[in-house]
This record gives sequence, C-alpha cells and structure tokens, in this order.
Amino acid sequence: MKLLVTTDFSANSKAAIRFAQTLAKQSKGAEVVFYYSQHFMKPTSWGNAFFDEYRKEEINRLTKELKTFVLKTAGKDKGLFAKATYVIDASDSTSKGIISYAGKNKVDYICIATQGAGMLRKIMGTHTAYIVNNSPVPAIIVPSHYRVKPLKKVVYLSDFENLKKETGNILPFATALKLHTTVLHFKSVVENEKMIETGKKHFSTPGFKNFTLNFEPYNLAVSLVERVANYVHKTKPELLIMFTNREKGFFERIFLPGKTAELTYTTKVPVLVFAK
Repeated sequence: MKLLVTTDFSANSKAAIRFAQTLAKQSKGAEVVFYYSQHFMKPTSWGNAFFDEYRKEEINRLTKELKTFVLKTAGKDKGLFAKATYVIDASDSTSKGIISYAGKNKVDYICIATQGAGMLRKIMGTHTAYIVNNSPVPAIIVPSHYRVKPLKKVVYLSDFENLKKETGNILPFATALKLHTTVLHFKSVVENEKMIETGKKHFSTPGFKNFTLNFEPYNLAVSLVERVANYVHKTKPELLIMFTNREKGFFERIFLPGKTAELTYTTKVPVLVFAK
C-alpha cells in the first residue's frame, strides 16, 4: 500500500498524518510519502541561475521542516515513518500538483485532512473538493479532529451497481487491514430486485467472508444524507467508503443537498472516496 499524505503545516493537516499512523500500524510494508506543494515566484530582477539556487535552498529547508513537522505530530509512533519519503513539490496549483504526483508515482491512496468547519464545502476546502471530484487516485478525507485508533469496522455505501468493479477496488484495502465491512444499501421506492439478488450472490462468493449486507428501508420523509448520518452515528464505524459518479454529479447531488448540507458525520468519520 502506497499512501500520499498531504500537509500545509497547519494544525488541521495533522489529521492526515495521524490517519497515516493508523494505516502504517495495520498494513505491513505500507509506503508513506509526505507531500507539500510550494509555488515559487521569480522576481523579474532575478536571473535564472540565482532563482534556481534560491529554489533549491528553499526546497532543502522545507524538506527538513516537513520531516520535523511529521515526526513531531507522530510522537511516539515516529518510528513508523523512519523510511518515509518527504517531498516538496514546486507546483503552480496545489490540487493539480497532488493529483499529478500521485499518478506519476503510482500512489494507491491520497490522504488529505479537512478544515474542521461544519458545512461540507468548508470542511473539505477547495483543494480537497477538487481532488475528490477530479483525482483518478482514491482519496481518504480525514476530519481535522481525528486521533489515531485501530480500523476495525468500515461501512461501504452501495447502490448495488457495478459491484464487481467497486468491490475489486475495496477488497485489497479491506484485506490488507483485516477489516469487517458492512455493505450498506438504502432501498428506493422503485427497487431493482433482480440487481439486488445478483448482488447477494456476488457477496456469497469466496473472498467476502468479512462482508455483511445491511438493507435499510426507504423513508421519503428523511433524506439519504440524514439516513447515512444516523446510521454512522448509531453503528460508529471507523471509516465510510463511497463511490462518486462524476458524470452525474453524484457527490454534489447526493451529499450536498440544500436542506442537509450540515453533514455532522463527516466531522467524525474519515471517508474513502473512489471514482465510479
């Protein structure tokens, strides 16, 4: 497992480092890359050689600062990151730089912290929202108050479409961390029973012994967001897994409706987001 952990040296960004601690403890051989993006502006009065030397010195300085910041945050667990890589990336766009680096270096997951506000757009922040909506690499969104604790129970929110592809993405993660995964499906008014039966057969095959199916009844009086929030509050998983259909604006359409933009569960549970 190769994890790209982003930081901007802020207190909020420490959450991503702490989640990396959790994964490093549970996944043998986990490779962690700590990443900071810096835009270097060249004054018009500077020559190219002088600017290149300045940038080189700044990258060296920031690399040391990044390592100190990470190890101080990790505390007694700093030994977990003894072989970690520390990257200062000269990029004009933080969001695009993160995605580009992750793709070029074959990263499995991008780990980024939220900003800690109540509204989802605010807690995600500009960079996080862009990554969720554009990165081909799965992103783990970690609430700013997160503290290190074992990952045992996860909830996979599923519409039961494209199960083969989706579970193919989830299985390596769940298996590596020895997770018990609850497949959560909220029934709709018009349910495709044939698709559901096919899905049940899919989860009865070898490889899914640590998966449990949970079908929740539909309720027109309660939004999907509220139902998910209530379920997470009641069952207290350590992680929520979901897939976004970017072409249909799934993330905006489902998780940012006007009346329920206050997603309290996102301030408590990290979310692993895959593209459909």
